[in-house]
Parts: sequence; C-alpha cells; structure tokens
Amino acid sequence: MKTPADLRQDFLRNVQLRHLRCLVAVAQERHLARAAERLALSQPAVSKTLSELEAIVGTRLVDRSKAGRRGVQGLTAAGEQLLAHALRVLEALDASAQAV
Repeated sequence: MKTPADLRQDFLRNVQLRHLRCLVAVAQERHLARAAERLALSQPAVSKTLSELEAIVGTRLVDRSKAGRRGVQGLTAAGEQLLAHALRVLEALDASAQAV
C-alpha cells in the first residue's frame, strides 16, 4: 500500500495543467459537453482527462448526473478541495503570463 508521501509524489509527477483546466471547466460549466466546448476539446477527451485526474488522485472528484453521463451534479469533497487549489494555480499562471 502506498504511503501518503508516495501518493503526493505520484500526484506531483503526473498532474498536468490540462487536468486542472479540465476540472475547473467541468466544475464551472456543470456539464461535460459544455466544458468540452469551452476547452475546444471533444466531450470524450474531457471525460478521459477527468478520469485520468481521478486516477492520479485516487478518488472520484465529480458526481455525474444520473439523467445523463454528460451532466454533472457537483463535485465531491475531494473535488472541491482540489478545485480551490486548481483555481489558484491557474490564477498564478495567468499573473505570470501578464508579468512577462
């Protein structure tokens, strides 16, 4: 079984900005197809990216709608926690881009 330190290292090694951008778009749009449109990706690509992120963190981040797989009911507690950090990372990246 992996230790918390191992899980942290796995996350740091594997997470990419596209994962964080995807989580933010899905959380804000609350729909996979609309998030895909916003990100200029296909809906399957968004779903795959979200699944990759969930595999990296080892838990579900999004509660999908029962009415359809594209709808999103909301984020899990872990998803909400990661979303707060993802927003700060993307804001810092934007500030960096403006500074150079």
